[in-house]
Amino acid sequence: MKTIFLSAVVATTVLTSCSTVSSILQNTFPYSATVLVAAGSTPNVELSSISAAQSLNQITSSSANVKDIRVSNATLSVGSETSMGVFKSVKVYLSNGGSNQTLIASRESIPDNVGNSLSMDVATSSTLDKLMKSGNIQAKIVYVLKKSPTSDISLKTSIGFNSAPITN
Repeated sequence: MKTIFLSAVVATTVLTSCSTVSSILQNTFPYSATVLVAAGSTPNVELSSISAAQSLNQITSSSANVKDIRVSNATLSVGSETSMGVFKSVKVYLSNGGSNQTLIASRESIPDNVGNSLSMDVATSSTLDKLMKSGNIQAKIVYVLKKSPTSDISLKTSIGFNSAPITN
């Protein structure tokens, strides 16, 4: 009888600990996407590029354990030989395969001497649960160039999300 009771206590403790660790680990997760800005792209015109799709399960390993998903930060970066100052403005949208686009970050009036990394202004007012759990997620980068690039630019988007664990 004591052995059964002790086994039950140990099993409960282990399961609770695993759930707690899982909850802590699921509170933040990253998403990154890279798009190509082609050499010779037209300046002063709104252009866009779409990244390859990923599912939330690829990003976090389990979409069922989180809720209240919000953007916490977003950064754009280019190679060391390029400056983010080539862009006049940038907007980042997330969608599930092209539909249900949601603006998650933007930056207007980008200075010429900003360097090769740029922190974005994030939209934190709405939760992204439905979008993030709907299937494949794509980032659409909408941008306006100040001048036409002389070579291709690889533009990397790094987005951090916060979430709350779903507890039973």
